[in-house]
Amino acid sequence: MTQRSQPLYQEIADELLDEIRSGKLPVGTMMPTEMELCERFGVSRHTIREAIRQLGELGLLTRQAGLGTIVKATEARGTYPQSNESLDALLRYPPETALEVRSSEPVTATLELAKTLGSKVGTEWIKISGVRSVQGQDKPICWTDVYVIPEYARVAEEIGKEPVPVYRVVESLFGEQVTEVKLDLFADGVPESMAEAVQVAAGTPALVVVRRYTGHKKRVFEVSVSVHPQDRFTYSAELRRD
Repeated sequence: MTQRSQPLYQEIADELLDEIRSGKLPVGTMMPTEMELCERFGVSRHTIREAIRQLGELGLLTRQAGLGTIVKATEARGTYPQSNESLDALLRYPPETALEVRSSEPVTATLELAKTLGSKVGTEWIKISGVRSVQGQDKPICWTDVYVIPEYARVAEEIGKEPVPVYRVVESLFGEQVTEVKLDLFADGVPESMAEAVQVAAGTPALVVVRRYTGHKKRVFEVSVSVHPQDRFTYSAELRRD
C-alpha cells in the first residue's frame, strides 16, 4: 500500500484549490454539496468537511445561511504559511498515525481526575482509551485517554476512521465549535495500568500532554491525556516574525 505524505482531506483541498485557481470553480459560484463531493472522491463527510474547512481558513470560501458554500477568492490569505496558528497544528500527530480505541466507559470525576480535567468533582464523563501507533512500527507512541461529555459518547465509534483530531470528529457529528484550547505538558512516569500496552516498564519516564477543548457554550467538552514513553515523541515548532 502506498503511504500518503499528507492527509487525504489535504489532498482533496489541494485539488479543489487548483480548480478554484484555474476558474473551473469561479468566484461567486456555489461549491458542490458535501454529498456530491463524497461521491466524487469516494470519502466520508468528515473528510470533505475538513477539506472545505481548510479552504475556508485560506479565505477562499464563505458560507451563506440558506444558500451553502460559495467561492469567495482565487488566492489564499498571506497568513496560511503560519501553520502553527491553526488548532490542528497544536501538537498535531503525523497523518500516518492512528488511534486504536481499546475501551469506552462512563466515569465520574474524582478529586484527582477533576484537577486534570478542570471540572468539578462528581462530573460525569465518557472515557475513551486507546493506543496511538505509527503505521509500520511495532511500538505505540503513546497511550491516550480522551474524556468527552456524555452527550458526545457516540464519537468513540468514529475515532480512527479518518486521520483527523478527535475534536474535529465532535465538531462534525454534533455541530460543536472549538473556541479555546489549553495545553499542559509535564514529565511523569508511565503508570502500571498502561505500561504493557505501550511496551515499557512501569515508571518509565514519559512526556504527558493534556489538552482541554472549550466549545461555543463556554464549556469544556473534551479533554485528552496522552502519555508518551521517552524517545517515542518529539514536538517541534517553527515561529516566524511577520
